[in-house]
Amino acid sequence: MRFFPLLDYQDWLMAVSLGIVLAILVYLGFTAYSDSSARAAAKAEQESTYPDGIMGKHFPVPVFILFIFLGFFIWAILYVIFVGMSGPF
Repeated sequence: MRFFPLLDYQDWLMAVSLGIVLAILVYLGFTAYSDSSARAAAKAEQESTYPDGIMGKHFPVPVFILFIFLGFFIWAILYVIFVGMSGPF
């Protein structure tokens, strides 16, 4: 418990607000991605054969997942640079 209880309330409110925003972004990321062209539908119906006889279809990766991967890689690179420049803590 902190000396000022208002800080605990502010942290809780910020966490809930960011959680709601993240939930909305995830929902929009998975539902707003639609490619209704005939070419995309035909490509999704085609089955591909992979090594060892594995069969699979073509489905696009949601843009939200690409942003997560891109953000993680950018964060990792900047973290390595920052720790390398500032030295051990």
